Amino acid sequence: MLRVLTFAIVGLLSTLTQAQSPSSDPVTKAISQGDLFQSKRKYELALDAYHKADKLSHHSSGAIYIKLAAVEIKMGDFPSALDDSKKAVKAAGDNKALAVEAHLLRSTLLTQMSGKPSDKKLREAEDELRQAMALDPAQPITHYNLGMVLLKQERDAEGLAEMNAFVATPTADPATVAEARRIIASPIRAREPFAPDFNFTTLEKENISNTSLRGKVILLDFWGTWCPPCRESVPILRNLNKRYSGKPFQLVGVSSDDDEDVWRTYIEAQHMNWSEYIDLSGDIQSAFKIESFPTYIVLDKDGVVRYRQSGLGESTQGDIEDAINKALKRNSDPALLAAASVPATSGDGSASAATRNRDRGAANSQQSQLAPGIFYRNDDLGFSFEFPQGWIAAKTESLTAVNERNEAAAKAAMLQQHPEAASGNMHFSGAKIVFYASRKGEGDGQQMSVPSMRITAAPTRMDTLNANRFRDMTERMAAAADMKIVAPALEFLVKDHQFLRVDFERGAGRSRMYQSQIQTLSGDSLLTIDIFATSTDELQKIASTMQTMTIKDEDR
Repeated sequence: MLRVLTFAIVGLLSTLTQAQSPSSDPVTKAISQGDLFQSKRKYELALDAYHKADKLSHHSSGAIYIKLAAVEIKMGDFPSALDDSKKAVKAAGDNKALAVEAHLLRSTLLTQMSGKPSDKKLREAEDELRQAMALDPAQPITHYNLGMVLLKQERDAEGLAEMNAFVATPTADPATVAEARRIIASPIRAREPFAPDFNFTTLEKENISNTSLRGKVILLDFWGTWCPPCRESVPILRNLNKRYSGKPFQLVGVSSDDDEDVWRTYIEAQHMNWSEYIDLSGDIQSAFKIESFPTYIVLDKDGVVRYRQSGLGESTQGDIEDAINKALKRNSDPALLAAASVPATSGDGSASAATRNRDRGAANSQQSQLAPGIFYRNDDLGFSFEFPQGWIAAKTESLTAVNERNEAAAKAAMLQQHPEAASGNMHFSGAKIVFYASRKGEGDGQQMSVPSMRITAAPTRMDTLNANRFRDMTERMAAAADMKIVAPALEFLVKDHQFLRVDFERGAGRSRMYQSQIQTLSGDSLLTIDIFATSTDELQKIASTMQTMTIKDEDR
């Protein structure tokens, strides 16, 4: 099944789909007929009309080729769409705007048709985007699309730079900026086909959303009572719902009907006793980009699209069953779950102004709790999160010993400089290690293994983080430790809490280590999360666990 990467191509086809005035010109007339057929989802007839217009125009119109490609995409004929988008580039001539749209369309198709990160189609898509950027450097969406392609190639530093360039553009689409911020926070979102955000209440008064369905395999059925194949598929769906009863599976129907009474009557008559919703606004269909009916989508336990098919055929039931069975066997992946849970933020990315909890001291977190598996909770500091599954966390006694040794060393250094302080009662309230975990269980937070994660806490009076100060601090740190900054400092939100992050590369020769430093506030403490990994991809997967972090505020 082809993985579809959705690019937000702002304005694509916008100059081509404007209402055309009545004309005796045969080319214009053929195009108008094609537009009418396309609006009625009569795609075969639309293709015939557009091909007629192409022939009448002596194959000289880039706009017609883009229209042909758009219909071919809806029909699932990607090779033909790729060929016509290439013809559109050539026919565009000196029309830069049209050429840019053709390059964007072609790059999207190449990306949709690509597979693994080394797929040459991704390189071709990158080339198309760079040509579009050369023609119109001010087009914001090109940075977003290029960022997606680079991230899919696992070239994270370059991809994140393009995403940040897009976010910084004043004219960028706010909704796409919000998604770009989620990708910046968790780049794995560019490499996996996560389901879009959705939230609705079914006929049975059940709330259905990305969050409520986590941990289950979901079959989404986009249908309509007006659609013959949809009606024909009801017995298949009834059998599937019965077969997977008692398993972590849920069937959800999303109807395209516009008459609620007809919809309710049909559901009752057909004994469709699974979750059903009538999408009168069309928002859910739009979010999933539904163009034809029925369309079946299988989501795994982490909210990733594992199967998508439009239409009903002899193999449909078997294909759906195979997709469901595979999704049921697949264990939840903490990295995917964390990436799926990255919250959508507003376009300006501003942090919450909630008051931090000042009643909690920045103690050495002796009263922390470590549950079996991957859950960590620190009651003193008021935060919790899930660290990578299978990792081993250091025991509280080990961290206490490390903190005591560090404090003793600090006191000794102080006495060397100020012997007179020996007669007083010295008190240190510096940073303390509150958590450390590694894949092999090696290290104690001071002696580190790779991959691993360490969290330190230090008392602070700050109510909010200063991004500029963080950037300056990390740049000085990189220079002092001879490290290279591979992803510049950025700000992101997790459950309305402000986080700052920067990524480094260090090492010599062939030996390389990658590090993320992330900071956030919890009560009266500044938390510093250091993550160490052997590759940028491993670094991103570990860092994505930060999306599970919950920090308790006094007003919550």
